[in-house]
Amino acid sequence: MPLAAYCFLRAVGKGSYGEVSLVRHLQDCKQYVIKRLNLKNASNRERKAAEQEAQLLSQLKHPNIVTYRESWQGEDGLLYIVMGFCEGGDLYHKLKEQKGQLLPESQVVEWFVQIAMALQYLHEKHILHRDLKTQNVFLTRTNIIKVGDLGIARVLENQYDMASTLIGTPYYMSPELFSNKPYNYKSDVWALGCCVYEMATLKHAFNAKDMNSLVYRIIEGKLPPMPKDYSPELVEIIRTMLSKRPEERPSVKTILRQPYIKRQISLFLEATKKKHSFIRSALSICEDIDLIPSNV
Repeated sequence: MPLAAYCFLRAVGKGSYGEVSLVRHLQDCKQYVIKRLNLKNASNRERKAAEQEAQLLSQLKHPNIVTYRESWQGEDGLLYIVMGFCEGGDLYHKLKEQKGQLLPESQVVEWFVQIAMALQYLHEKHILHRDLKTQNVFLTRTNIIKVGDLGIARVLENQYDMASTLIGTPYYMSPELFSNKPYNYKSDVWALGCCVYEMATLKHAFNAKDMNSLVYRIIEGKLPPMPKDYSPELVEIIRTMLSKRPEERPSVKTILRQPYIKRQISLFLEATKKKHSFIRSALSICEDIDLIPSNV
């Protein structure tokens, strides 16, 4: 039984479907996270979401997406998914640890670029994340971003396909979702804008005391106060990602090709050349979307 190959270390937390545990593989001695998803009483929709996460993870290979090791259905009715362990925790708690002290712009952009590269990879594969939020963005020991929790992601038939299911986390949901309009990759861009805003201000872009007020603020389309402690270039990118009309938001590829971002990518890659496994993959990805020349 695959579970016997792991040694339980401690509970990490509980999700909507089951428990998450930190384990060590008895053979390679590496630490992993095991998601135990209880499918016994799950609806068909919930079961499909759980199985889809395992299937999606097994197909994804990217330095900024949580690594997948294996998954299996246990005789106990649980679905087990084994993933890489991110020692740095999630970005939401990382920002909370700042206790109001703003991050340097270089750090904000470094994380922004890594999340964007993960999204670009997903979008190239016609996958819409649909639940991008700081709680679903994880950090390694060396502060490398790993985007996770793809359980409600959806593979689109093609880049023009539109999803219409109302799903996701309210703070990061785009206006078109609340307006019952179909949406595509631009909803992920909105969520990315909310995440970057949160990194720059340590606050939610849209907040309210109750759900109705939150929905009104989002669909009203009034932008929150923009960060004052960062460059105009970064502020403008955040502003465009939070455009009320999805067609006015840039694609992730367009964001990554902006001169300001390309300069930051160059600085970021230069500063992380010692992280060989990451840099090789990052360089390859950047070449694929024409961010840097292939002779770098």
